[in-house]
This record gives sequence, structure tokens and C-alpha cells, in this order.
Amino acid sequence: MSARKWIALALLCAALWLTPRCLALAGDANKYRIEVDLSNQITTVYRRSDGAVVRQMICSTGTDDTTPLGSFRLQASLDSDRQAWYFIGKYQCFVKYPTRIKGSILFHSLPYAERDMASVDLAALRQLGSEASHGCVRLRWEDAKWIAENCPDGTFTRIFPGTGDQDALRERLLAGSYALEDGVSYEAFLHPPTQVRVVLARGDRGGAVLALQRRLSALGCYAGEPSGEYDAPTVVAVMRFQRALGMDPTGVVTRALEQRIMEGK
Repeated sequence: MSARKWIALALLCAALWLTPRCLALAGDANKYRIEVDLSNQITTVYRRSDGAVVRQMICSTGTDDTTPLGSFRLQASLDSDRQAWYFIGKYQCFVKYPTRIKGSILFHSLPYAERDMASVDLAALRQLGSEASHGCVRLRWEDAKWIAENCPDGTFTRIFPGTGDQDALRERLLAGSYALEDGVSYEAFLHPPTQVRVVLARGDRGGAVLALQRRLSALGCYAGEPSGEYDAPTVVAVMRFQRALGMDPTGVVTRALEQRIMEGK
């Protein structure tokens, strides 16, 4: 085979190897912009064309100022980036759907001990919404997956100190992320209909919460020892029950949902 044919064959092989990777990351880097509010631990994705919020998520950034401030462009991905599982050797844990912000700083899911959803780090789950990482931006795995699949390399990302306390928004996001693709406007997400009365939500304590946890445990949705405190594991358990019913996973309990949980329907 001539040298010219060898070169042509090598270029073809390289193209075939790179094509899936390029296709996986194809997209308009100017479609969205991402902002990370450190003081409120909120990550928001905006549509650049009109400034609309397309996704908003609670997060956990780094302790001791290990998450860098500034403006960045999502970096060119390594082969292991944006994948279902990624091993962080330094901390001996797995995360899901990492997207590279700068160097070793990533958007990614909560940490897992193994390639198994059931092995999620419960301490990290309880800390979601507060500074807890080694510098990366931790998200719910669904949110990390969305960024990995929708925000290509080059997407503008700003990490800033934050402006003022947004406690009401934090509580709303702790119950569940906002996604425009769900068909709910951001305004409706922030101000759900008043006729849907929430009876139990994050921060509540007492016998009603304890009964809820025990019932969710019996249904296989709640992991851990019932405590009577509506904490992060309780939010997760309620969301699991809601997903099983095909409902919007808000993580809060209305009167109608409470009845269905207690009846096991």
C-alpha cells in the first residue's frame, strides 16, 4: 500500500473514532449561560436569546472557598467527561455526568461509593444546599445529566458570591428543581396555585412527619431510621413515591398526596 493510501486510511480511522465524540458534544455554546450563586447555593441556566430561566437547581459548592469565582467557558471535555459514571481517584468515589468548568472543577452529581444509585453518600445528600464539596459544584444527578447533555463545551459559566438571601427560593428548590421542559412557567413554579395546600414539607417536625416516614419506609421509598424531621432523605422518599405514580416530583406533601401515601396507592 502506498504512503498516500496509508495516510488516507489513518485519517479515516481518526475521523471514525472522533465522530461519536464530536456528535455527543455538538451544540450551540451560545444557547445558554450558567450562573452559580455561592451564598444561596443555587445554579441557574438561562436561555441567552431572551434571558428565560430554563433550569434552576439547588447545589453544593466547595468548602473553604475552594470553588473559584469568575467567568469561565466550559472546557473541552475528556473522554470520561459527561458520562454516566466517573471515578474520582483522589477521593475514591464515583459521580455521575461530570462537565468540566475549569481544570479539576466540575459540575457533577452527588458522590457514590460504587457504580450503584443505592450507594449515594447520605451525608452529601443531607448537605445538598450547603457548602460541602472539595470545589466542584454538586447537583442532583438528573440536573448534572441535563447540563452534560445540553450545555456543550464553550458554554459561558459565571460563579459569583451571590446577592442577598433567597430563603424562599432555596426551600422551593430543595423540594425539587425547576425545568422549563416540564411545561410549567417559572412564575408558576415560584408561586404554585394556592388551592393546592401543602401540609408537610422540608423543615417540618412531629408525629405527622414520623408517620409519613414510617409509611414510606414500608413502601420501600424511605431509607434510614424515621426521625420525625422532614429532612433531605424524606424529600427524596416523597419524590420517589411521586415518580412511581407518574407525578411531578416536588418532594412536598399535599393533603391529597398524604392520603395516597397512607393508603399505599
